[in-house]
Amino acid sequence: MNIKFDVKDVLTGLTEFGTKMNAAIRIYAETASKDFESHAKRNRPWTDRTGRARQGLTGYVTPHGANWRINIAHTVDYGLWLEYARNKKYAILEPTVRLKSEEVLQGLKKLVL
Repeated sequence: MNIKFDVKDVLTGLTEFGTKMNAAIRIYAETASKDFESHAKRNRPWTDRTGRARQGLTGYVTPHGANWRINIAHTVDYGLWLEYARNKKYAILEPTVRLKSEEVLQGLKKLVL
């Protein structure tokens, strides 16, 4: 009994799997970035005066080599002041990342395993 096995099909399948997995991870990262953004907007420690700082909190994803990086940032020029002045009393970016990172990693584990 002869069994023929064409490795090209396996390699093609692995390549397709890698492409699909990368797309799934990117979509997951985009969803997580919006979760970071929503959390930061809901839990900001400052009182809105104009609403610009809250509205300017934004989560987004950028490619980082073969990986995806989840970002959260201020778009107002005084965002730096909110994050670092007064012993970080009004900081929301770092606290959000610290709080949500483990949740994101656990979700990613479920996605790839």
